[in-house]
Amino acid sequence: MKLPRGLEGVEVDETAISLVEGARGALSYRGIGIDTLVTWPFTRVAHLVLTGVEPTDAAQDEFDHALTQVAPLTESDRHCIELVACLPIHPMQCLVALTPLLTHEDGAFAEFGDTAPGLSIAARLPNAIALLLALRRGGGSPQFDDTERDPNLRFLRAIGARADSKFVHAFTVTQILQIEHSFNASTFTARVVASTLAPVANALASAFAALHGPLHGGADQAALETALAVGSAGAAHAFVDDCLARGIKVMGMGHREYRVVDPRAAYVKRFAAELSTGTDLATVTQTLEAIEARFAQRMKEKGKPLYANLEFYKGVVYSAAGLPSDFFTPAFAMARVFGYLAHFIESRKDNRLIRPAARYVGRRPMQAPKE
Repeated sequence: MKLPRGLEGVEVDETAISLVEGARGALSYRGIGIDTLVTWPFTRVAHLVLTGVEPTDAAQDEFDHALTQVAPLTESDRHCIELVACLPIHPMQCLVALTPLLTHEDGAFAEFGDTAPGLSIAARLPNAIALLLALRRGGGSPQFDDTERDPNLRFLRAIGARADSKFVHAFTVTQILQIEHSFNASTFTARVVASTLAPVANALASAFAALHGPLHGGADQAALETALAVGSAGAAHAFVDDCLARGIKVMGMGHREYRVVDPRAAYVKRFAAELSTGTDLATVTQTLEAIEARFAQRMKEKGKPLYANLEFYKGVVYSAAGLPSDFFTPAFAMARVFGYLAHFIESRKDNRLIRPAARYVGRRPMQAPKE
């Protein structure tokens, strides 16, 4: 019997958090489609994903207050971030190291039980990433608006990004589209670690480690850097043809789940075009569009239609925010952390250790001779 490599198509557990309908290109969180969710405030979507219930105004106010109250970094947090910032490692590796070290404020999220420390980490991530970026740039500590309840707006202001309503809307919607996506590689990693009854911070750190990979969340950095290397839309055809001839993957193209256009990518592609018009990023967007068009054409010829996924154009949105490419995936983590926590909560309701079997194909042990 042929093994399903990469667990493709294998249902390993149940979830009520999000539904990916790959055949028709649809995504919903807790039964609500993303076309509706992108009109909500970010923290309202996060609350829905975590609890499964659309919050009342009072519940939402309490949740927002707790996130804002816990967001400021402690002296211990700052010291840890300063220590890792000087290391010659990727920001995602910094995030993996920092996650268990960030201060826990369990009382602020008492209603979430064992997940309370994780929510404290989620609340501090925007400030932690903004400080890490400032230190990497060699600047002083960013100015944080501790009264701002919108974590994405607080982050954008801290890194000195554009503050016009069009840009803030594009960034916020992009983050909403990234909060949750069923049993993706990093979420499944979080559930595996959670199943051992390890602390929630361990589950989050392991998820961030998996998210870093270029076949997963790290594709956002890889796709933009590819476009920069290709240089122009005119060079896209030759680039794609060469990749296909040599069996090289074009990062950000195709998705394990979607057989039609990734519904999230449709939003981000539009934002990339809008935000890059008349800027230095226009050539990057045009190059990405040309790569996508040529790749889709070649795949259609092979009878294997593939399209751009969320990561392909996202780097343009993040670049417009002033983020260097190695900070794209940490910004992704700021949103997906709420999805990880939702899965941690769900898995602990009926926990069972995840311990799959493996088919052994190695050398058989020698049998002792019979006397």
